[in-house]
Amino acid sequence: MPAWGNKDVVLYHGTDDLAVGAQLHGPGSPLPLAVNLALCRSFTDFGQGFYCTTSIHQAQQWANARLLRMLAPTGPAPCAIVLEFKLSRDWLASLDMLAFVRPINDFWDLVDDCRNGFAPHQRSVPHNVCYDVVCGPVTIWPQRLVIQDCDQFSFHTQRAVRGLKTPVVHSKGSPANGGKF
Repeated sequence: MPAWGNKDVVLYHGTDDLAVGAQLHGPGSPLPLAVNLALCRSFTDFGQGFYCTTSIHQAQQWANARLLRMLAPTGPAPCAIVLEFKLSRDWLASLDMLAFVRPINDFWDLVDDCRNGFAPHQRSVPHNVCYDVVCGPVTIWPQRLVIQDCDQFSFHTQRAVRGLKTPVVHSKGSPANGGKF
């Protein structure tokens, strides 16, 4: 087995093709993308942010869930889509990060606060700003349960999203399946 080589971290983001302007992009296509944090959902596990995962399956489930939350389109029907990002470990290490390996009490306190809309997580004085990235297990909130073998990385600052370089389309849902995976 080859030695660990500090390779890029591969993260996936599940969404729909209309939201990212990818109706004509197929798997393997690069996709110019500018993340607007103001458009990201609130009341999520780690607060308003751009969420990714190391699990393709989890990203597909997020994309399918997004389709279910959408109103009936007046134009073309959306398709679920998974975007793939390759991120330098050195770049990730340069960010202010809060990481949870397992769901301890501090993790649940943060999730409860974020899900209930309290002020965003932030570092103590003198920094007093949001963490760039928060990562940890995926919850089944409001129950205190996590999804086994699923993780999430949430990007919360402009500094963090600037490092999300052009993703490629990893996969798209099937129109024959209502656009879902």
